[in-house]
Amino acid sequence: MERASCKPNSPGPAPTAGVEPAGWPASALGIALGTALALAALALAAVAVAALAGTALAGSQTSPFAELSVTAYGAQRFDLATGFTELSDGGEVVDRGSGLRLEAPWIRYAEGAILEATDALVSGTFGEVFAPRLLLELSERRLHAAGGVTLVTPAGEVSAQTLRFDAADGWLQARGAVTGETPQLEAAGILVDVASGRIVLLPPYVYTDGPVSLRADAQGAPLQLTPRRDDDLAFVGYDASTSLDDDVRQRVQSADGE
Repeated sequence: MERASCKPNSPGPAPTAGVEPAGWPASALGIALGTALALAALALAAVAVAALAGTALAGSQTSPFAELSVTAYGAQRFDLATGFTELSDGGEVVDRGSGLRLEAPWIRYAEGAILEATDALVSGTFGEVFAPRLLLELSERRLHAAGGVTLVTPAGEVSAQTLRFDAADGWLQARGAVTGETPQLEAAGILVDVASGRIVLLPPYVYTDGPVSLRADAQGAPLQLTPRRDDDLAFVGYDASTSLDDDVRQRVQSADGE
């Protein structure tokens, strides 16, 4: 299927194999925009937490670094052999400039290398992200979250089993029973290009709003949603297509091998 415009009140063409129908009414546009906002917020949260954790963390009970402070809720232990500091009673890392806050009942980090946390809650102006297991590879600039990740924003709620964000290539990947209540979606996985706002739904997927449904089975093609803007750069809708951009196709192929 070639590109189909997704815009307010656009009539839908006849259904094409694997995707039906392609034109979305205004209510479906709201779902698409909600998805973009929710997933982009998750990517931005990942970037912010990575930047937060990348700052040198000291061992004092409260350690301010310009806009950053680290607070241990109780016991903390520094292991000379491994270079790790463990906050066994939990703690929080706060960026006072942005208001971003990471809280967890257990945190372990090695300065400039790794930060680990369990049952981590990341909150900020974007909303909240909850991850039972969180790992930040600071030197590689990668974030991994597992165990059932949930993002709640004013735009809606999205959940997945795992999340991976690589700051080097700027792609966020959510895998495993990806669902959204607002917007309504189910997918095996989602890829988000943070720079362009393009979203890729990995099959099988179902993307619905009332009578409008975009779907594919496990053998179906990924669906690319590309934001469109008017002359004033205001968001006006998505182009939805199973014909992928070259760089998107390459990223989907590499994601299949990860």
